[in-house]
Amino acid sequence: MNDIKLLVVDDETDFAEFVAEVAMGMGFDVSLTDNSTKFTTLYTPDTNIIILDLFMPGVDGIELLRFLYNNASKASLIFMSGKDQYVLHSAQKLALEQGISVLGILQKPFRAEELEYVLAKYDRQSAPQAVRKHETPSLDEIRQAIAQNEVYLEYQPQINIADQKVIGVEALLRWTHPTKGEIPPSFFIPIAEENGMISDISEFVTKTAIQQLGIWNSNGHDFRMSINFSPKILDDLDMPEKLAQHATNCGANISKIMVEVTETSLMSDVTQYMDILARLRMKGFRLAIDDFGTGFSSLQQLVRAPFSELKIDQVFVRKMITDKDCRTIVEISILLAHKMGMKVIAEGIQDENIWKLLKNLGCDEGQGFWISKALPAKEVIQWIDNWSSK
Repeated sequence: MNDIKLLVVDDETDFAEFVAEVAMGMGFDVSLTDNSTKFTTLYTPDTNIIILDLFMPGVDGIELLRFLYNNASKASLIFMSGKDQYVLHSAQKLALEQGISVLGILQKPFRAEELEYVLAKYDRQSAPQAVRKHETPSLDEIRQAIAQNEVYLEYQPQINIADQKVIGVEALLRWTHPTKGEIPPSFFIPIAEENGMISDISEFVTKTAIQQLGIWNSNGHDFRMSINFSPKILDDLDMPEKLAQHATNCGANISKIMVEVTETSLMSDVTQYMDILARLRMKGFRLAIDDFGTGFSSLQQLVRAPFSELKIDQVFVRKMITDKDCRTIVEISILLAHKMGMKVIAEGIQDENIWKLLKNLGCDEGQGFWISKALPAKEVIQWIDNWSSK
């Protein structure tokens, strides 16, 4: 691992040396500085990991983040601070929005084991190559991706939290660009939505996912398929009928299809959305409110829309062990959903400790890397067999 370059930036000399010592013990090639103004002289384009304190005199961590973005850095970041945890979370969100990989955030003081856990997430073979704004795809590239089958689906397993039995999968859209590599949906979906192309993408996702569910159902595999719906396609009043007919044609069990809609998508034309969502439920589809807690009128949406499931956003689930505010949001979400007769799905289950806590809190279902990453369709059944035999 000694060819993986790691840079520590922390104005507390003793703590910088502690971090560097832990990293060197894991085999990283480490440089460090306790003077943030020297960052630009130590940083090189082939730096792999940067461990960065946010609160520093001279040049603070946010200014250094701006430098990394402007220089299209492909380094992965670890943020740390002994001060405001909310600033840590904001810095993480800012980095992710700029396409910069964040391995984790650490609240000082932390133990060597905590740092080792975060550093162990780095894998040079699978480390995300961040896509910068100047590398975002054009409309023509998106059209070509659809026409030439560059987009495809993978399926992330979902389990019952209590007994760990597999209850379904979520269909996730992927795009491998011939020269830019993997392009996250967050980079091309907004472009497609803004330019009238989201219908083509949504049609591909729904038809492919339902067709695959029909294949699995016909082979005796009776589990659920969750499909994310863009709010931009909730404008076709005939959509519930079309979706039901496609499911019938594919031999897919409608009661095993769950449509996921983000709560923020329900903010504009409420009447039309409720018309479509209500008829989806009437035809037997399940309906989940996705990314719960990240919008602005969650309670109002729960009352108005006929949801059967509530999905807690992973930003809260992943941090619930170390962040009491995130844990509180998860607890309240579970209690609220159960009081309203809904099941709860937690996304972002990254380790066994999160799963155990969710189990204790009474969460119904979940998904995340601790269970499985998203898989190609041909690998799903074998994964289920292996998981079930544990």
